[in-house]
Amino acid sequence: MIKNKFIKNIHLTLMAFEIDSFRDYAKYIESSFQKELSFFEDGAKDLPEEIVDEYWDHYIDEAIQYSKDFPRIMRNSLFVSIYSFLEDKIVELCKTNDASVGSPNFWNVKKAVDYLKKDLGLDVPKGTKEWQYITHAIRIRNCIVHCNGVVSRSSDRVNLENSIKAINFVNQEEGRIILDSGFCLEFLENAHSFLRQLYQIEN
Repeated sequence: MIKNKFIKNIHLTLMAFEIDSFRDYAKYIESSFQKELSFFEDGAKDLPEEIVDEYWDHYIDEAIQYSKDFPRIMRNSLFVSIYSFLEDKIVELCKTNDASVGSPNFWNVKKAVDYLKKDLGLDVPKGTKEWQYITHAIRIRNCIVHCNGVVSRSSDRVNLENSIKAINFVNQEEGRIILDSGFCLEFLENAHSFLRQLYQIEN
């Protein structure tokens, strides 16, 4: 893949820095949501029982924002950003191995991986648990990006629903994909592991 060992190590090191940034950000946003929720929950703890309902009537909209609305927006956004990072690194590898490769705008993860394997004859790690995970995640990402997460609007609904069941921290709520708090970190670790395998191929 990248024959010069020094250059390869630079790529892997820079990649690790970017992964660390994503990881730290994912932990930060989840911690922030939890702190906001704790603020409301702590506020209700010492109240007389007869005014607890009144308290929650006052704060329920804000509590829902921090427990559901904001996490959904942020997790979806972070997931798509990590996916774009994964896509960019794989396309970059295509261009490194073949200068004739065109603009990355016409690529996606699957096409780039297939190009490395079929056109360049490289031993791409497509039989791994990481690639299987990424394949499921691609369907989930496509539904979020193209269908606003609404499962019924997907043109690949059967496979999408199988993918939702296949990986952790993904659920449906009222027909829409919901990413739980652990999803972005798990997707990030699978993406990083797959990229390390990909960049270290020797042939």
